[in-house]
Amino acid sequence: MALVNHAKREICAKIVYYGPEKVGKATSLRYVYDRIKPHLRGELKTVPVGGSSLRVFDFSPFEQPVFGDYRIRFHLYTLQGRVANLAAWKMTLKGTDGLVIVTDASPESFQAGRQSMVQLREILGSYGVCFDDIPAVLQLNRSGTSDQIVAEVAVRELGLRECRVYPSSALHGEGVLEALTALSRLVMGRIAERDDVPRECTVVAGATMTEAAPVTDAVAGDNDEDVWKASQEYRRHQTVSAAVSASVSAGQVVVEEEGVRVEGGRVLIPLEVSMSDGVRQRLMVTVLVAPG
Repeated sequence: MALVNHAKREICAKIVYYGPEKVGKATSLRYVYDRIKPHLRGELKTVPVGGSSLRVFDFSPFEQPVFGDYRIRFHLYTLQGRVANLAAWKMTLKGTDGLVIVTDASPESFQAGRQSMVQLREILGSYGVCFDDIPAVLQLNRSGTSDQIVAEVAVRELGLRECRVYPSSALHGEGVLEALTALSRLVMGRIAERDDVPRECTVVAGATMTEAAPVTDAVAGDNDEDVWKASQEYRRHQTVSAAVSASVSAGQVVVEEEGVRVEGGRVLIPLEVSMSDGVRQRLMVTVLVAPG
């Protein structure tokens, strides 16, 4: 469960890259780390845990606070290589807010993915947590062979019917940011529902890697445009949700799309709220856009 530090006005959420050995968990985490602006990320650490190597770092995906005046910080964890001691995974998974399930798409590696999912459910169950209650996405790494498991088969065989699938290449970074972007959207949506988090948070609670992983001269790629578009669509959806939560308990909210405009680093979105008692109210929601 994400930790809310009211003294620091910071919310910390834990995301774990989970899967069998040699599927690209640590490689994916390293790719994300390299894409994030240095001043927004912490140190990438390797810590010995139960005979395994724990890889971890933290980062803020936004330049400015997004939950009212609270900042959000993600802590990313994974275990590198073979994990002989199950206690290492138990420690790593404790308190997780979101999971990136990583598995290989090749048929010869798929059995290991099924076994790892059985293990995952057992570990979470030992904490009294149901896997289906945790936000998760499936990162399906291509092995480079022609005979590969398709996404539909992977979802069915792993019992992940509710997970979105992101074909990827951990080595080259393809699909890695997209998978984490989607998961961060889900995690922040859960946080926004909590009673101990400022209600105005949903106005700018976009799940995005855009600010945290900008296009740099060294690693610019086409994927960033897709991530940006996805984050903007989510911001618009969350803006409407915020207006509903803040203004009415029952009623209707209409976005006046023709009135949407951009002024400097702000997006102004006019809303018309029809309350249950027949009263209508007009609101102007301002969404802050951090500089690239």
